[in-house]
Parts: sequence; C-alpha cells; structure tokens
Amino acid sequence: MAEDFRGRAAEALIALIPLYYKNVMRNRHTANGVLIAEYHTLGLLMKYKALPMSEIGDRLYISRPYMTRLADIMIADGLVERQADPKDRRVTNLAITAKGKKFLKESVSKYKKDLMESFGGLTDAELEHLGKALEEAYQILIKVDRR
Repeated sequence: MAEDFRGRAAEALIALIPLYYKNVMRNRHTANGVLIAEYHTLGLLMKYKALPMSEIGDRLYISRPYMTRLADIMIADGLVERQADPKDRRVTNLAITAKGKKFLKESVSKYKKDLMESFGGLTDAELEHLGKALEEAYQILIKVDRR
C-alpha cells in the first residue's frame, strides 16, 4: 500500500514539472535553459551561501562541463564568485554576490507578478484551494529534502 502511495506521489510530481514550466516560465520570454539554470543555482546559493561547483551540478543534474560553463557565465555577469574551500584547497566553491541576490529577488518578484496575472481566470475559492494545496505540498516536500 505504501509503495502505491509513493508511486502515485512520484507520478503527480512528475506531471507537475511540465505544468510548472508552461505556467511559470511561459511568461518569461527570455527564460532559456541557461537562465533557468542560473535561477536554480542562485536559489541554491541563497540557501547554502556557498557550495562546491560539483555539488551544485549534482543537485541540479548539470554535467561538469556545463556547470563550468554556467559558472563562467555567472561570474562574468557578477552574479556569483569563486571562493576557495576552507576545508579543502582542491575544491572551488561558488558563492552568490550582492548583485546575484538582487537579480534573484527581482526575478522572483517578476515571476510572482506574472503568476498573479495568470490567476485572473480563477475564482476566489479556486485560489484559496490552490494556495492551501501548494502550502501543504511545500511542507511535505521540505520533509523529503531533509532526508
């Protein structure tokens, strides 16, 4: 029975991914693969301050060569900076810069505005239900992240 619930939960999450990109990313005309990877990288760095490039790549399913290219782009744009790892001098960490924090905050604000506009066709009851369901899903997914 638990396996059935796990399978259904996994299928539901997988089904949400294309809807997320269709409904959240669709309004961002400049949202290409690099920009999306930048947002995800900046989000991780906001949470963890600094991470090894290899760990960021592993968490985001980005290959090492692409992660290096992405880091170079983000460094050139001033969004992140390389830092030596204090525990292991062979490791290079990426850390978010003040410009990166500002960029991410502004981007999230734009996404929120776009989403709010896209909710125009929903009733108050539907919005309330959606909000509660997403808050509940968020709380559950936090537990998954801790494991």
